[in-house]
This record gives sequence, structure tokens and C-alpha cells, in this order.
Amino acid sequence: MEIQTQENAVQVSTAKGIDVGKIEKELAAMWKPADDGKGSSAEAGVTRACALNLLVYATVTDDRTGIDEMLDTVCENHPGRTLVLMADRESKEAKLDAYVSTRCRMLGGNRKQICGEQVTIEAAGAGVGVAASAIEPLLVPDVSVFLWWKDIPHYEDKLFNRLTALSDRVVIDSTCFDHPYEDLSRLAQIIRERPQLMSVSDLNWGRLTAWRTLIASFWDVPDYKPYLDKIDRIAIEYDAPDIAPDEIAPTALLIVGWLASRLGWNLEGRGEEQSGATFRLRAGEERVINIEMRATEYEGCGDGMLAALTISAEDSSAGFHVALSDDRKNIVTEARIDGSRTVGRVLSYERKTEGQRLSRELSLAGRDLIYEEALAIAAGLIEATRS
Repeated sequence: MEIQTQENAVQVSTAKGIDVGKIEKELAAMWKPADDGKGSSAEAGVTRACALNLLVYATVTDDRTGIDEMLDTVCENHPGRTLVLMADRESKEAKLDAYVSTRCRMLGGNRKQICGEQVTIEAAGAGVGVAASAIEPLLVPDVSVFLWWKDIPHYEDKLFNRLTALSDRVVIDSTCFDHPYEDLSRLAQIIRERPQLMSVSDLNWGRLTAWRTLIASFWDVPDYKPYLDKIDRIAIEYDAPDIAPDEIAPTALLIVGWLASRLGWNLEGRGEEQSGATFRLRAGEERVINIEMRATEYEGCGDGMLAALTISAEDSSAGFHVALSDDRKNIVTEARIDGSRTVGRVLSYERKTEGQRLSRELSLAGRDLIYEEALAIAAGLIEATRS
């Protein structure tokens, strides 16, 4: 798929803030050749599309080329108006520059194009706060607003709060959290205290889709049900986060949170001290489920990703296992009952790009209550590690 970009620079004043009218005029000028039919044949074949508003918050330390590649991927399926805010909060000098551009997707070989538009705002120092005031009037009305927050969400961050209030859905990636325990707990707190204002997508949750699908498939087999009703142990192996190797990976915390929320298990606290982290959950009044989490080094597993999950019961001869294949290209299930081994489903373990994952999230609408419940229990697990 060929993506073409055209960029025109618009200099704005930090003293007066961003001139929204000037930006809109520049955007209109870019479409004029296509609108009046006097341009070249390629220009005349341009269709302006706006399926959504996408706000992107990034810092100056983020890879600009990587962001552009990500947005190219998103534009293939979601042409619209993209507002990118590149912020340098540490700068002592105020700066505020804006640039407008188009992102176009070629349709087949007939040179017709579907195009969206982009406003990139480079802000530094006091200019970051000024830039935020320009975003709302630049939003296209009557279409959804998504916020891709390429940073750690902070409860006390005024800019985060302002952009969240403008958005129908906020997209984050918990893999990128500098301090997984602290940052996941903060995210859970934000959602708990302002559920009416914040609908969240986590790219890390999307990475667990295949795992959740395969684990849930055990409950689809009637012959497994009697054994699954007795499970009292879950063992999880994961690749430790590179940035915080002593903390449990968010994926491991979220998969336990998901299982507990779906099966109605309640967290009791930490388990007995062993290698790795252990927790005790309760199913009903009698059955206790022991959770064991252990960081392992799996070549090709991926930073902070799951490697294996095993469900079993001491008083039965059954065990259910989900793991990455040896070549790291598939996720495979296995069931062992009374010494009989059955290899179940196999799903491709495709390493999608950030742009592909973001594009998928932009197709979703409404709250993800299952994620929110899983996150709440993950936050409880984190709190238990501190007790």
C-alpha cells in the first residue's frame, strides 16, 4: 500500500498561541486543487475522508520516523484528521510551531487517492500548555475522537486530563511503562475514580488476545469441565520487563486478573514464599487457587510477554497448558488427563507492529469492561506484593 505525504509549514506565535484560523485556511488550501477540478489528473482523483479524529501525544524523545510509519499504517484503514503534539516539557524556552500535511492512500492502479490530514504541533516549555488550548477547535465535529497517549498516564497531569476529556477513547501501552507496578496502579485508580470520563484501550491487552482465546477454549470442551471445576493451581512464566526486571510483567498480571474476573475468584493476598511471586485466590468458600508467577528467559519471547501458562489441580490427574511453540511462531494448547495427552488448538503468534495494533483499537467502540475488571484485580495483586 502506497502512502504519500505532503507537508506545508505554518509558523505560529507562542505569544498569542496557535492561530487556529490560519491552520484551517492552510488545510483548506491543500484540498483546493482537488475541489475545483483545475489540478492535475492525480489531484483531481483525490477524495478527502474523515472517519475519526486521532490525537497523538508524544515526547521529543520518541522516534519521529517511527510515529510517521505508525500513522501511515493507521491511515490505510482510518483516514481522518490527526493532531500530533510533540512535547518537550523539560525545556526552559517556550516554543510553538505547527505544520499541516496530508496522508493519502492510493487505490489500485487508477491513481485515485483517499486522503486524511494532519496537524503536527511542536511545543516546548510553556508552549505545551498553550498548544493544548488549540486542539479542541481543530477537532472535526460529529466523528469519534481517539487519544493515543504515547507516555505514562499521570493522574495529576493537567494536559492528560484535558485531552482525555476531549476523547471518546484513550489508547495506552502498558508495555512501555517505566515502573509497571506504580503505573498500572495509577491507571486503575484513574479509571476507578472517573469511569464516566475515561474509556481505555491497552495495546498490551491486545497482545493477550490469542492467549485469552486459547485459555477460554478449555472451558468449551464438556469433558474438561469436571477437572476445571477443581483447579487449584496456575503457574505462569513470562519474560521479565527489560526496564523493570524485578517486577512482574503487566501481561502476567493482566492474564491473572482476566481469569479471576471471569471465574469469580477473589484475591486473598500473597502466598507462601517461593522462587518467583505467589498469590492466593479463593473460589467460593472452600477452594483456594494458588498463583505462581516466575520470570524466565525465553529467547524470542519478547519484552514482558507471556511464555507459558499451566492450569492444574492436586487432587486430579488433569493439567491444561498453553505455551509459545519452540520456534516462537505459534501458541499451542495441550491437555493431559489420566496420562493421556491431547494437543489442542494452535494459533499463529504474529508480531504485529505498533501501527497495526493501534489501527485495530481504532475499530473498537464503547468501554472494555472486561479489561477494566482485569486491570482492577491486577492492581490488587500489585498491592499484595507490598504487604
